[in-house]
Parts: sequence; structure tokens; C-alpha cells
Amino acid sequence: MVKTRSSISPSHSVKVAADKKKMENVSDDGDRDDSDRSGGSGGSSDGSLAEDLPEDYDSEDLEVEVRNDLKEWDLYFKPGEKIQGKVMLFPNEDNIVVKNINSKLTKDQRKLFRDTCFGYFLDSHPVGFQSQLVHNALHREVYQKNEKEMWFKFADENFRFSLAEFAVVSGLLCVGDADLSKYTHRENAFVDRYFCDQTVTVSAVEHRFMYSDFKSDEYAVKMAVLYLVTNLW
Repeated sequence: MVKTRSSISPSHSVKVAADKKKMENVSDDGDRDDSDRSGGSGGSSDGSLAEDLPEDYDSEDLEVEVRNDLKEWDLYFKPGEKIQGKVMLFPNEDNIVVKNINSKLTKDQRKLFRDTCFGYFLDSHPVGFQSQLVHNALHREVYQKNEKEMWFKFADENFRFSLAEFAVVSGLLCVGDADLSKYTHRENAFVDRYFCDQTVTVSAVEHRFMYSDFKSDEYAVKMAVLYLVTNLW
């Protein structure tokens, strides 16, 4: 994180989301394959999604109420106040996402993937992750008015996490927010082919990537990129 006194922010309440949804295999020509429905219902075989989520699980159930008496730079949670958490998404310590992409894509498709801004992730190594550290850090989040930033109090100092810090950590070229409104009601052949019958969720993307028979290199790489950004972090 970058220590700075400029800028002001509150991030919204912390939400943890995971979707456990039954899915069907789909080949690249759009035909459903009902022979194996187990691939994406509970996430990766390495346990990347919790297995005991109810079918009607809603991330809104875990939304934390914000106190009405908060002033700028106050802690969201009073000292000693703790919120019990449950890890729904486990980190890819074994780099299973990168391994799956490398094994699923053909040589030509991997070359196309390397030409994207995410290409260097194919060479990434397993990264240790301390979920308790993140959980404790979230207890130290402070209230401020910039929704695009999160600030945390450690000792007597406030520290910022924003797009700039994310860019430093990830190595991605982050230049600001994209206007997604122009895509809202626009037809998309890729989405129509693979997600016409369901909501695009973490587990849905994983299942489509792992079990689709891609005949188009372009679509294979698009799905690989979507799989990376939805399942790696």
C-alpha cells in the first residue's frame, strides 16, 4: 500500500460472493452435453469454492450494516468489535487457474493469450495468501468519501488501496474506469453462445472454459481471459 494523506473515500460494505449453480456442458457449436453436469456446480476440484453453500445463497446476506454515527476517517468497526467471516473463495496457491489455461489452450491459442495484457500470468508462480491478514485488515477499514478507494488504519496512520496500488501489485496497466454502459444492451455473439441460458458467475465461467470444445481460437482465448480475471483473484 502507499501511505498518503491526500484523497478521501468510503468503500462500500464488504461483500463475499460465491455462486453454486448447476450447469450443463456446452460444445463450441452451442449443443448441450448432458453427460457430465458436475464440472462447474461447486467450483474447482481443488476446492476453489466452498462446497456447503445453499442453492439459494445470496451475497447480500453477508452485507455489513454501516453505522449512522460514522464520521470521516472513523473505523467502520469499533475497536474490539469483530465480524465472523467465512472464506468462500480460496486463493489459487497451487496456481491451478494458470495450470488449467496452459493445459487447455493449444500452442497457437497460448500465443494469442500471451499477446493480451494478461499474457505474463502464464509464467506466474504459486503465491502464498494469508486470509486472516486480509480479514483483520478489513476490520481496520476507515470511512471516507471516495468510493473508488479503500483506506485502512494501522497504528495511527491511514493507508490507501486504490487502482494505483492495484496496478503496482498486479503489474497491469490501469488507466482508469471504463464506460460499460455502451455494452449493456448490445448483442454479443460470444455471450450469446456460451451464457445465453445463465448468469455469468465465477463457477459458470470456470465450467464453460474447462468443458467447452472450442473450435474458434478467438473464443477460446476470450474465455481463457475471462476465466483468469474471474477465478485468479
